[in-house]
Amino acid sequence: MSTPNPVVSAATPELIAVIQAIETFITTMGPDPTQWAVKFPGASLALQGAVLLQLPTLATAEGGALQTAINTTLQGWINKLKNA
Repeated sequence: MSTPNPVVSAATPELIAVIQAIETFITTMGPDPTQWAVKFPGASLALQGAVLLQLPTLATAEGGALQTAINTTLQGWINKLKNA
């Protein structure tokens, strides 16, 4: 089994929450196309709010994963130069 990508792993909880928000949007819209125009404003607002709530946490998680990836790469370069 391969090592999971740390950037994707950091984003997983937020991505799951966004997918669940999309599911909720679809459920709220319902199967009746004659109701879509009436339901769209509220369902769209709820979807936007759910997605926007994930952005700060996603940015923090991705920032941490990026910092770890950069530090690991730089340390690898340092080790190669020391052993050269």
